[in-house]
Amino acid sequence: MFHQARGILNKLTPEKFAVLKDQLINSGIDSADILQGVMHLIFDKAVLEPTFCPMYSELCHDLNTALPQFPPEEPDGKPIAFRRILLNTCQEAFEGADNLRAEIRQMTAPEQESERRDKEKMVKLRTLGNIRLIGELFKQKMVPEKIVHHCIQHLLGQDLKSPPAEENVEALCHLFNTVGKQLEENPKSRSIIDSYFSSMKQLANNQRLASRMRFMVRDVIELRANKWIPRREEIKAKTINEIHSEAEQKLGLRPGSTNMRNGRGASNVMGMGAGNSFGIGRPGGLMPGMPGMPGMVRKMPGMPAMDSDGLEGLSGRLVNKNENLVPSPALPPSQGRSQAPVLKPSVGNARLLPQGTGGFFTGKPSALLQNSTARPLTASGPNVGVAEPLIQGLSGGSKSTVGISKVQEFEKDRFSAPTPVMEKPLSSGKPPADLDKKSKSLLEEYFSVRDCEEAKLCVQELKWPDYYPTFVQQAILLAMENSERHIELVGKLLEFLYSEKTLSDKDIEAGLMFIANEFDDTAIDIPLAPKFLGELVGMLCLAGATDFRVLKDIMVKVDNKSRQRAIFDSALRIYKSRPSTGALGAHGDDLIECEKLIS
Repeated sequence: MFHQARGILNKLTPEKFAVLKDQLINSGIDSADILQGVMHLIFDKAVLEPTFCPMYSELCHDLNTALPQFPPEEPDGKPIAFRRILLNTCQEAFEGADNLRAEIRQMTAPEQESERRDKEKMVKLRTLGNIRLIGELFKQKMVPEKIVHHCIQHLLGQDLKSPPAEENVEALCHLFNTVGKQLEENPKSRSIIDSYFSSMKQLANNQRLASRMRFMVRDVIELRANKWIPRREEIKAKTINEIHSEAEQKLGLRPGSTNMRNGRGASNVMGMGAGNSFGIGRPGGLMPGMPGMPGMVRKMPGMPAMDSDGLEGLSGRLVNKNENLVPSPALPPSQGRSQAPVLKPSVGNARLLPQGTGGFFTGKPSALLQNSTARPLTASGPNVGVAEPLIQGLSGGSKSTVGISKVQEFEKDRFSAPTPVMEKPLSSGKPPADLDKKSKSLLEEYFSVRDCEEAKLCVQELKWPDYYPTFVQQAILLAMENSERHIELVGKLLEFLYSEKTLSDKDIEAGLMFIANEFDDTAIDIPLAPKFLGELVGMLCLAGATDFRVLKDIMVKVDNKSRQRAIFDSALRIYKSRPSTGALGAHGDDLIECEKLIS
């Protein structure tokens, strides 16, 4: 549950707020302990990301409204509610900051210098984040005004002759920047606020205070004099649409012209109406210059020429300049154009083909890897390069046995035995930085389409065998984070890759040991991780990709006895589930060692 909540909070942005908030509400917060754990996750995220405090405070307000209260632990106690736990946590963090600083000041040993600085930075970050969160919760009417006044008085201190600590002065300024305008809107509070700023004017002239703090206090005084209108724009989280709108205003563009992500604004840029019949500006619609769009004969700089039919790369001028285009034998006048080109099987020319001519070649690039290198093309027979629909289109819609046979005869001599270009996998040097991203995309697509053959080709396209153990580790972790069904899919994929000799038993063993080295931390986030790992090892043992010796090595790395037993029992259950495996005698010694570990 906490792992799921943490994942939702990590993805939370102003743009996805509504969807992810509903997911968090419906994630199964059905006890006081879970409620308290989720609240602490939100609090930690908020104080360490003060820019997003307005969003987190709104999330707290909605959760407090949607989530139920739970019975108190004591008979006469108050019900356990989200708001009550949150305010208690904010109070403890606020009042405990001075004690933490006092403990840090006692770290005077030279070898503690680095640790002391790190702790000072963390305490300062959490203190300022907590102050910002308290202010934003006050705006959401979750914190009463008297608590805000208590915080201000605590930060100002009682003795004005000796200035407060610099940390308190900075926190005071941040608090006024957040809630000053709202406090002054209450007529009853104006006299109290006047007394606060009278004390702050004394601080601004106190030479015992650091100059940075004095100028910070003066900025707050000037902000109040300016009716709480800041001189500079406040840094806050923004949606993509807000960023686009600001960019349009700064650049003087028409509204909507920068928002090309969803197709909006394409009609403004290209000068075409939104209601055109070609689908311009709609996702999946044709863009100007695409093949099949009549009347678009203007050529943009750097683009291939187009003839009147909208076929790129088929005009006479381009044929003479491109070595990959060769003229076909002349056809009779009744058969259409006499210089229709024939395309060689090459990766580059495949990008110039019009839509609907994907049948020219076999060995198309994989759809599972984004921005990956295409696989080598292979010939499918003597007619490679011939597409009957294209011949038909170039001849005015009528077929000609004579014309087609001549083209085939020409290609039979020209392309009868093309030599495939094989790319060798890389295995030395520094691996590409995007391998993790590619492999994750590969696995997510595999979970969707469940095509082992396609996934194998994508793994080979990584072209880095030394990365295969990390790929195994990533596949197992990604499956553990999802469900038991994903474990089955990963087991089937690894078994297939091993049978196809794409992965070796050493790759699989190394990937499993990567998992074992960090398994105790993984099991905290994923309680079912021991069961999942045992089932996966059992499946791989059945396939012969690993054995119970590796299971023993994994269990040695795991410290917790109950987790060791869960791994062993799950692996043994899966292994015994298939009758064809026979007895366990071949693994007798390893099984004895495993049982000793859990006895």
